[in-house]
Amino acid sequence: MPSSEVEELMTRSGTTSRRPGQWTGSAEAVLQAYAELRQRGIQCYLLHEFRPDDTDQPENYGALLPLNPEGEADVREDFPVLLETDDEEVTLANRALLALLAPLSRDVEWVEREGSPLWELVQAPRLPEPVSLVTTFGLEQGTTGLWMISHDGRMVLTKRNLNFLGQHGIAWSDSYEVSGETYPVAPSLVFGGKVTQTLVSHGVEFSDPPIYLIDEVTADAVDTGNEEGS
Repeated sequence: MPSSEVEELMTRSGTTSRRPGQWTGSAEAVLQAYAELRQRGIQCYLLHEFRPDDTDQPENYGALLPLNPEGEADVREDFPVLLETDDEEVTLANRALLALLAPLSRDVEWVEREGSPLWELVQAPRLPEPVSLVTTFGLEQGTTGLWMISHDGRMVLTKRNLNFLGQHGIAWSDSYEVSGETYPVAPSLVFGGKVTQTLVSHGVEFSDPPIYLIDEVTADAVDTGNEEGS
């Protein structure tokens, strides 16, 4: 099927394209387009994105926060900022951000940079259990032994992980669970729901919207359109 016909089908279904080859829209619109593409034998993947609203309790989700690089940031003393170094290796915050985190985090250590308004994250606890992936499309192990796993966007926090985030606010995640097997992956910093909610409500800026990790109940309630996967 020519790409022009795919584009016409997706547009007719009420979806919009944010980047080449990727379309987004309401669940009804996306599922309709997804079903028609599969009927025509076109390979496509259904990706899910969670956006909490007032009915969602922050105790039931967490988030990955895409951070702006420090080289592009305008750091003001009176406005909270959360950044990363330009090499994406270190998480940074100013004093205003740390003030927001103080009542919400535990066992998290920041060290002040000399002659700088920024502090570096030097210690955070690790989630007690892997993050579960509901549907995967591909698994590839790199030369370092870590895995790169493509999935449908449903990253699930177990009850133990959710309780842990509720207590500590921030934690490292370094493994995924797929069909009962555990795979080590590059570490990611996961922020608890209350922390994420607080940062968003105070206008902290990110390079992209937060990527939410959800609980098992929310993951199971998603309409998948009978998608296939692991």
